[in-house]
Amino acid sequence: MATIEQPKNTASEEIAAIVGGRKLIVATNRGPVEFYRDQRGRFVTRRGSGGVVTALASLAQELPLTWIAVTMSDGDREAFPNDDAPAREVRLGQQMLRVRYVNVPPEVYHRHYDEVSNQWLWFLQHYLWDTARSPSFTEDQYVSWDQGYRPVNRAIAEAIAHEELAGVQEQGGVTDGSDAIVFLQDYHLYLTAERVREHLPQAVVQQFVHIPWPAIRYWEFLPERFVLEIFESLAANDVIGFQSERDARNFLECARAFLHGSRADLDQGRLIWRRHQLLARAYPVTVDTEEIVQVLNSAAAKLARKELAPLLEDDMPVIVRVDRLEPTKNIVRGFQAFAHMLELHPDLQGKVRFLAFLVPSRQSLDIYQEYDREVHGAIERVNDTYRTPDWEPITAFFENNRARALVAMQRYDVLLVNPIIDGMNLVAKEGIVVNERNGVLVLSRTAGAYTQLAAAALPVTATDIAETAEQLYEALIMSAHERQERMEKARAIVGSYSPTQWALDQLRDAALTRPVPPAPKQQSSHAS
Repeated sequence: MATIEQPKNTASEEIAAIVGGRKLIVATNRGPVEFYRDQRGRFVTRRGSGGVVTALASLAQELPLTWIAVTMSDGDREAFPNDDAPAREVRLGQQMLRVRYVNVPPEVYHRHYDEVSNQWLWFLQHYLWDTARSPSFTEDQYVSWDQGYRPVNRAIAEAIAHEELAGVQEQGGVTDGSDAIVFLQDYHLYLTAERVREHLPQAVVQQFVHIPWPAIRYWEFLPERFVLEIFESLAANDVIGFQSERDARNFLECARAFLHGSRADLDQGRLIWRRHQLLARAYPVTVDTEEIVQVLNSAAAKLARKELAPLLEDDMPVIVRVDRLEPTKNIVRGFQAFAHMLELHPDLQGKVRFLAFLVPSRQSLDIYQEYDREVHGAIERVNDTYRTPDWEPITAFFENNRARALVAMQRYDVLLVNPIIDGMNLVAKEGIVVNERNGVLVLSRTAGAYTQLAAAALPVTATDIAETAEQLYEALIMSAHERQERMEKARAIVGSYSPTQWALDQLRDAALTRPVPPAPKQQSSHAS
């Protein structure tokens, strides 16, 4: 594995100094671990999936924190059967942390997660609505908002307040002086900040949005009441972070339009509304190289190397893609581009293989099931057209096997990352960290990662199959010198920023926006 030296500075010490004696509370939709019972009937945990958990896991290494989330599995619900269930100590990798899960009824969570979060907000913020046909908002959608999205956000806010105020009361403090740092995550929790502020008026509240932020005109397809509730709550944060400057600017322009009486300074990244100041800034998420090394040194990775050996150990060039199996990732067009390349360059037939690692996602939703079928169909068409007795053009793995995907990325000659649009897309950065062959990154201009990696990648327009085919070909025939040069640039870019620095930048800005007095000094136990 190629070594990337991420910054070794005083970031960890500065985080500890900023947090001081205050309680740090992280809140997400999906928790960092999933609870289940082992063969002996004991509660045990396994690491939760998803990019948000990966992004925040490093923060748990730096200092104690409490993590609030929603119950996802039967085991989660058994571990936290009601609102009075106490927080639990769990292990995340090498570190311990407290978790407290909010148990909401399954039908409420379905409305919150499947309908509002994933069918509305996810598709809106990725520009995926077919507005000539859908969505159509009727009374049912208002019920989902009022009886799903709002209650879950309220429950998360109340759990945050309960955790902090209980700690303050135990220490004999005053409840309205709570100075906790509350770190909210993503689009599932857009209505949480305002309610946290009601309970904890002195707390530092910040939120990070991991997905793109569309322009004003697109938000206007969402019912006005929903839009106003979202922006009024987000404006209660002290800091709101985005993956790119464009996303931060889009948010400020939207807030200025929707929050009447607000003032926005686009150059300074500031919003003032109801005498409260908010900073909106870009904090691009990066990868945790230590976590990646741990995975590649695991027993799962050893098994993956053995299983993938027939596909990786010969000299045949390899194109790799790693994605969740969902429409924003543009998987079908990627396979179509590969087929177009084989058609234009028949000399490559039988001499290049495409390995796809596709993680099933949100399979309870009809649109995801339909896209799953489209992906399978695209693979079958390419293979039926071009396969030979000793060559299969595309080999796909439909599973959540991070170790297998990372092992394959060590060997790629070309990494195809062509989403329609992404907030960041950490696969692009993970590939750079692990690859051992100076592989070439083919990257959509609309991926958030492109803002940072443009100088090192071959760019494509996500909807342009012909251009993508051309760039795949260029990547395969690129000289060794240029491949090395591009990879060196890419490694320098990824290696210049660490997850610890990502957290620190947000905490530092929050501290500047809402200064908090240092924790009182401990009195000496000896009388003077």
